[in-house]
Amino acid sequence: MRAEAAQRYTVSEVARMVGISASTLRAWEQSGLLLTTRTAAGWRRYDAGDISRAREVQRLRTVEGLAVHAIRRRLRSVPHPRRLRSERPSQRPAGQANSLGERLRGRRLDLGLSLRSLAARAALSPSLVSGVERGVVQPSVASLQKMSAALGTSVAALASMPLSACQVLGGEVLPSDLRTPGVQIEDLSGTAQVLEPQRFSIEPGHGSGGEYTHAGEEFLYVIDGLLSITLDGCEQFDIEAGMSLCFESSRSHRWWNPGDVVTRVLWINTPRTF
Repeated sequence: MRAEAAQRYTVSEVARMVGISASTLRAWEQSGLLLTTRTAAGWRRYDAGDISRAREVQRLRTVEGLAVHAIRRRLRSVPHPRRLRSERPSQRPAGQANSLGERLRGRRLDLGLSLRSLAARAALSPSLVSGVERGVVQPSVASLQKMSAALGTSVAALASMPLSACQVLGGEVLPSDLRTPGVQIEDLSGTAQVLEPQRFSIEPGHGSGGEYTHAGEEFLYVIDGLLSITLDGCEQFDIEAGMSLCFESSRSHRWWNPGDVVTRVLWINTPRTF
C-alpha cells in the first residue's frame, strides 16, 4: 500500500476534502495559490502537501476573510510544498508553462470534453480551438469568450495575471497574458466579487473580432480615442472620449477601434461573466 504522502488525488476528491467546489480549486491554481502535476492525458493530480496548502488557503479565505491578492502575499513566505520536493523536470519549453492554451486544454480535459465537442459548444471550428490550445493561433476576444463560456468559466478566470487590490487608474496594473490581436486587457480589481472592472487598450483597426453574449450588464467609459460598438447586429454607437454606454450583456455585442490612435476604455461587467 502506498504511503498517504505518495497518493495522488483528483480535483473532485480534493474539493470534497477541503469543502470547496472544483471550479474554486481550479481558480486557485490559475491565481498561483496552488501548483499541480498532470497525468500524460492532462488530468490534474494533487498529493497530501497540496491538500494541506488548499486547506490553508480556505482558512485564510473564510476565517480571516482575505482576498486572493492578500492570500498570495501571506503565503509568499511559505514555500509551496511542491517546490520543496524533487519533481520530474517539466517537458514544456522554458517560459511556456501554464500558457493560455494549456489552461484551456486542462479545463477541457477536466470536463471530459473532446476537442470537437468543445468546438461545437462554442460554435467555432475544431482547427481554431486546436490552434489556440497549441499556442499557434491567437484568438480574438469573441472567440476566447465563446470558448470560456463553453467551458463554464470566464475570460478573466483564464488570465494568469496577479489579481490586485482596488486602485485608481494609473496605478501599477499588470496586463493579462491573453494574447488577443490588437487588444490588451487589464484587471483593475481582484477583490471585487460582483463587479468586473477592466481597462481595455485597443489598437487602431482591431476589436472583438466578432460578436458574443454572456450574462449580466455592462458599463463602458471611453478614456481615450474612439470606440464603435454594435448591439444585436443592428444598433451601432460611436463613443468618443468622455462618453459612456450601458447595456445588457445578453445582447450580442461587437466592438472595434475605427480611429487612428489607441482607444482606452474603462469596462465594467456585473457579475464577473466576461
